[in-house]
Amino acid sequence: MDKPHKSWVTSHTECPNCRAKFNFRHSKWGSVSAIRVGPDWIFVCPSCHTKQSFHLNKGEVEGLPLITDGSFSVFLIGTAAATITLIVSILGLYFATLRSSSPIILEIGFLISLIVYLVFMLYWGVFSRKSGRSNIHMQWPH
Repeated sequence: MDKPHKSWVTSHTECPNCRAKFNFRHSKWGSVSAIRVGPDWIFVCPSCHTKQSFHLNKGEVEGLPLITDGSFSVFLIGTAAATITLIVSILGLYFATLRSSSPIILEIGFLISLIVYLVFMLYWGVFSRKSGRSNIHMQWPH
């Protein structure tokens, strides 16, 4: 297995529903598929596939399966890139239509840019969340 980045932390936990025990590697900066509430994390159990609140204990336990979660930074980078692209598009439209007597081109361009932005953000949010969950499921031994 690849060496984890310095921001990755490995903890161990047990599912409160099915009692499956496993090591959980996650980024200390954020998660794609889990919600952090102090030492407790809410995510889908890789064994019983139910959403549970897991208490993460420090350290890795030898012999337990290792489950990894995706970093939240990839999602943030995609979101920032889309927002910057939207702003640049709107500024480009504004300056391109500055001398035009009809504001309809700016309005239509703005509407199209906004729709594309919203569709991308919905896709990016759903895609990122699903990829994080599948990453947890794929590494669970059968």
